[in-house]
Amino acid sequence: MAGLLGGDDDTNQPTTKRTKGSNADSMRTLSVEDLKDLGGGDHTCTEEIHVNNDCFELYKEMQKNRRWFHQNPEIAFEEVETAAYIVACLKSIGIEDKDIWTEIGVTGVVAMIYGEKKGESTCIMLRADMDALSIQESSSADYASKNSDRMHACGHDGHMSALLGAAKVCFNNKNKFHGCIKLCFQPAEEGRHGAPAMIKDGILEGQAAGLRCGGPRVDACYGIHLWSFERLGGIQCSEGPVMAASDRFTIEVKGKGGHGAVPHQSKDAIVAAASVVTSLQSIVSRNVDPLEAGVVTCGTINGGFGYNIIADKVTISGTARAFSKNTQEIIKSRMGAICCGLQEAYGGSNTLDYEYGYPPTVNAYPDCVKNVQRTGDKVVGPKRSSLPQKTMGAEDFSYFLEERPGCFFFVGAAKRGEILPHHKSVFDFDERALLISSSMFVELVYDLLS
Repeated sequence: MAGLLGGDDDTNQPTTKRTKGSNADSMRTLSVEDLKDLGGGDHTCTEEIHVNNDCFELYKEMQKNRRWFHQNPEIAFEEVETAAYIVACLKSIGIEDKDIWTEIGVTGVVAMIYGEKKGESTCIMLRADMDALSIQESSSADYASKNSDRMHACGHDGHMSALLGAAKVCFNNKNKFHGCIKLCFQPAEEGRHGAPAMIKDGILEGQAAGLRCGGPRVDACYGIHLWSFERLGGIQCSEGPVMAASDRFTIEVKGKGGHGAVPHQSKDAIVAAASVVTSLQSIVSRNVDPLEAGVVTCGTINGGFGYNIIADKVTISGTARAFSKNTQEIIKSRMGAICCGLQEAYGGSNTLDYEYGYPPTVNAYPDCVKNVQRTGDKVVGPKRSSLPQKTMGAEDFSYFLEERPGCFFFVGAAKRGEILPHHKSVFDFDERALLISSSMFVELVYDLLS
């Protein structure tokens, strides 16, 4: 662990030029060739970028941290070693014990950095998620997972290392900003509601709430997601919904079993279930505004005992996605109506169990979106800092955005060649995106708190 905490002297770093950012001489220009010289060979970036100079100097350290996280993945609420590593990194930066809180939201870590410049006492929260997925990695990378059936297949390893890099830069430049930064290393983003667990422990309200987490009350929050579907050098940031609500449903279809040769003496649960599945597909196409969006996916269907036996029960499970609570409720309501109607039609009984998951992730505060876009203008240029992005994937940063102003945005990290999708056993991202992610965090702090 200790060997991954310090920086490296790297005489092979490319020679680059500096440009002026929010602080004089804080930015370094990297050409397309400079990025290639950093290692990793060809990339998907087509124009020069401008990264924070201090982040540039920490690139090898961020890369090493990312690879440690990737080799040692832990799933939701089991991120014990991950949390210990993060705490060791924070202490090596110089953050004192009194400004670090552990076991927030079970396994989360929170730390404070206080600016030394005179000004408003604004508190900005920067968040990185910590958990991995239950996937057996099939990558041939030399930093592939060491843990069976555990893999960082969504970029959270990169989020943590970028935030640690940004934390080190901000701590060493406390004289450049006022107010404070609350660092949020969040567990259990992958479907286990880690964000509300941290909220329950007081991460947003701080010490005044008398809960587990200290520090000041958070005024605004910002989060990043590395994105393998966008090329390196692109930042996707826009107003409105950017990720969907993610709900689960289970439908139990009950009939009356019997012999396949005498179907008139039975109530065939398989036939009824087939009608349920096909009817559910009409919900979005015939009930949701065509200018809106929704998804109803049946992921599993289980029932039956043998080729000549009429099944008495079938279970269907799936997911529903929507960008608005109104569409969410339309989908749920129509599911219930379909189940009731087909129950009458086929003479059995249908039971719907609908479970609300994460709410939509909505960038509802235009000023916060503009803050990110202005910072992105400096880092990747105005043509690439405000790219639109909406995905039916889900993200529990949505809970933070329901409580505080803020913005959630995507940093392009596609590797050259075939896209390596999130949540797949071959997933990977271009590590040079760590430079952009950490620079976005640092320059956002400087822009907001200078």
